Amino acid sequence: MLRRLRSLLIAVPLSGALAGAALSAPAQAGPAAATRGNVGTSVASATTRTAAGYWTAERMRNAKPVPLPEVDAATNARLSAQAAPQGPTGRVDGAADATVRQGPVARLADPGATAATWAGSSSSPPKATSGKVFFVGADGGNYVCSGSTVNSDGKNLVFTAGHCVSNGSGTWYNSAPWTFVPGYDNGSAPYGYWTARELWTRTAWHNGANRAEDIGAGVMNTNAGGTRIVNYVGGQGIEWNYPLSQYQFQFGYPTRTPFNGQVLKYCTGQSYSDGGHNGINCNMTEGASGGPWLDDFDGTFGWLDSVNSWVFWNSSGVRYKWNGPYFGNNARDFYNTVANL
Repeated sequence: MLRRLRSLLIAVPLSGALAGAALSAPAQAGPAAATRGNVGTSVASATTRTAAGYWTAERMRNAKPVPLPEVDAATNARLSAQAAPQGPTGRVDGAADATVRQGPVARLADPGATAATWAGSSSSPPKATSGKVFFVGADGGNYVCSGSTVNSDGKNLVFTAGHCVSNGSGTWYNSAPWTFVPGYDNGSAPYGYWTARELWTRTAWHNGANRAEDIGAGVMNTNAGGTRIVNYVGGQGIEWNYPLSQYQFQFGYPTRTPFNGQVLKYCTGQSYSDGGHNGINCNMTEGASGGPWLDDFDGTFGWLDSVNSWVFWNSSGVRYKWNGPYFGNNARDFYNTVANL
């Protein structure tokens, strides 16, 4: 049964979504245009069979976490200025009208900043809507991120970090099957392999590695039976222009020690303004990049409020805090661009 979600604050326009967007990274009009709006590209044609043949259990286990963005002082100051509501709040509800049978709502535990294994039903969100993203990098290596399905009119979206679709210097990760494995668990793909037909990010990330714009999405192909991914596993909601201080459930597949990337992990806590950035305390490591931050999460569904983008560590190398891009008007415009694709 479709869960009744709270607080739909404004109607969300999903028509005319491609205004201001560019597909396949065409030449820009000048320096300013090169950092505005959204940009996308097509992905090398691949079938579910091709993806399953390439992304064997061994390759998935051995895929490396994608390098995380680095930031300089100027970018840091620019981020601080952007991490605040920029207009009316908005939400799109999640969708549970899935082929996959929905299990009971999980009994919530609050692990705080020490990541715990998600113990809820494997047949329900967030386990069914969260997963691992696999792709081949510009160096030919196999890489991994985290991601989540998000509801939209097109029912085809997987959200992740921008650095999981583009290297931030104009190069896309589209040369081989960009593949999402929802519900990934110890090398298994319980809901199959889903390949992207298009990749999208903010132009400011793709051309300039602007960390405030580190948002990415895959527009997925249907599976072999012709079903769209959100109609198969469900999709989380999404929101924008909410205050920084929200109680978040943060998900991902951390790969580096002390984790191994084989099961879904999560942290909980109040997000906060971290020098103006969107921050949350959590010890997940690399590999969790692109994983969702869910606001007003009830054990099954919530609203995507950010994604794992960059992590901080102490002098002993222990990861203790993540930042993510603030979802303001830029995230709204990005969502509206890809929602009908």
